[in-house]
Amino acid sequence: MRAAELREPGRPPAVTDREEPVCGPGEVLIEVLAAPITPLDLLCATGTSYFGRPATPYVPGVQGVGTVGDRTVWFATPAGMTPGDGSMAERAVARAEDVVALPEGADPVAVAALGLSAVAAHMALTWRGGLVPGERVIVLGAGGVVGEAAVRLAPAPGAPPGVAGDRKRGV
Repeated sequence: MRAAELREPGRPPAVTDREEPVCGPGEVLIEVLAAPITPLDLLCATGTSYFGRPATPYVPGVQGVGTVGDRTVWFATPAGMTPGDGSMAERAVARAEDVVALPEGADPVAVAALGLSAVAAHMALTWRGGLVPGERVIVLGAGGVVGEAAVRLAPAPGAPPGVAGDRKRGV
């Protein structure tokens, strides 16, 4: 399996062939579609994160988007924070509780680029908020990444376009 492998903190990863990941109890195997480079990935890869120097070699990538069976998912990994591999490979393993099913038709690259902020907004609207078709959404604090994602994601479950409030911009 092809993967990006970080062999020494502060040095660029190398593309290499690695063994297939093996699931442990409570884990799922994910076919990776997209993996962003997050600020936490950079901190871990440089060895300057608050988690300390990572155990090497490892596959970076603290989050990604992929498929489990026929379902598109967002997932998190502890790569660089604890020993183990992350999302920057053809396949990755994640704890089942760190996997979030995405709406049908979600663009994997766009979701990976938005990352955890979009997942937080989606879960707040649907899982926690119970948004149903026809309900109107008011997002306070839409000047941040999570709020902006909520405004853009609200129409997905059938709500009218969201109303945004941002005290910094006086909206």
